[in-house]
Amino acid sequence: MEVIFSDVQVKKEELEEVLDKSGLREIVNEREMPFTKLMEDGEIKEILDGVKRIKERSSTLVVVGMGGSSRGAKAVNEAVGKNNGNLKFIDNVDPNLINKVLNELNWEESSFVFISKSGRTLETVTALNLILKELKERKLPLDQRCTFIGDAGNPFEDLPRKFGAPFFKVPKEVGGRFSVFTPVGIFPLAFGGYRVDEFLEGAEEVVREPEEALKLAAAKFLHYRDGRNISVAMPYSSFMTEFTEWYVQLWGESLGKNGKGQTPLKAVGTSSQHAILQLFVDGPDDKFYQLFFVESYEVDPKLPEEVEILPYLSGKRISEVMEAEFLGTLHALRSRKRPIVTFKLENLSERELGRLMMFYMISVVAMGKLMGVNPYGQPAVEIGKRVAREILLKEREDGAGKMQLEGGGGVK
Repeated sequence: MEVIFSDVQVKKEELEEVLDKSGLREIVNEREMPFTKLMEDGEIKEILDGVKRIKERSSTLVVVGMGGSSRGAKAVNEAVGKNNGNLKFIDNVDPNLINKVLNELNWEESSFVFISKSGRTLETVTALNLILKELKERKLPLDQRCTFIGDAGNPFEDLPRKFGAPFFKVPKEVGGRFSVFTPVGIFPLAFGGYRVDEFLEGAEEVVREPEEALKLAAAKFLHYRDGRNISVAMPYSSFMTEFTEWYVQLWGESLGKNGKGQTPLKAVGTSSQHAILQLFVDGPDDKFYQLFFVESYEVDPKLPEEVEILPYLSGKRISEVMEAEFLGTLHALRSRKRPIVTFKLENLSERELGRLMMFYMISVVAMGKLMGVNPYGQPAVEIGKRVAREILLKEREDGAGKMQLEGGGGVK
């Protein structure tokens, strides 16, 4: 992975000054960044053994988890495996989604992993109860079909003990959106056949050499201070769409506190060129741009020598068209002196995704330090969760009908 800062619109001396004065280089440690403590060989073996037992009877694993409990594995599954069919995700309580996923399963060959640090995540527990009911009705043993991942001492440790099902612990100090290198990400990725050792090795490389991740935080902070409070992530790959979803949660949930924040905005090249590039180039100069380009592809079709309509396409590889589009966008943004950092990815592999995800996790914590916000926790999210619980409790207690929305008065 190569990170290019030549278009960042900040002098090298300014970046160095921020890094020197802020002490960012001293915070890349397991105390300030608990997620940088990667799994030991024994812990990895325990997960691989658990996956092996499940694979003896199941060809499909359904990952049930919200936000950081599923988004990291989903991003890697899309980027590296092009949505490997043996992993399915329930990451919403949309009845249509749950119905579709469950109805398409061969239940005799399916297992489930339920992921929640608290063990009380409303959406996850909702899907859990529906799936447990179905497993019982089909007389499929819960201990052989269910795995639980969460914090020790919470319901997701107690429930599997009741069933005799496996439980894997998440380090208590590692929050959900930072948990992709814990059992939260490693278990489903191992089931999907991914090289989790290379995924972890890619992350470790960045932990050992975090300078560029810190440099990105410094650059983004200087532009944030100058009023660029929108952070665009635009990969030139349809198979990095889920990565942008992961990035949006990481950047938005970590930094959006106490009236501060840099709003993450996702786009995908080339399709977003026909949707939002006009705004990027000719709209307000309030954005910082991160462009991602994949240098090699497993499959790269070649156009025929004789082509219709556009003769300059003759004999071109599809990747050459993608690169031309990418360079066109880069040129357009440069022409307006937009601040850009470019990532060149060798390929979409486990190692590259490990590097990229650890890079951003380190960078967002550094950005939080510069902004004066705590990058861990999400206190405002709890407001909505509390109201949802109150609504469901109220309906149960008094048989209330549909909720009513009243301006300024909340939900009644």
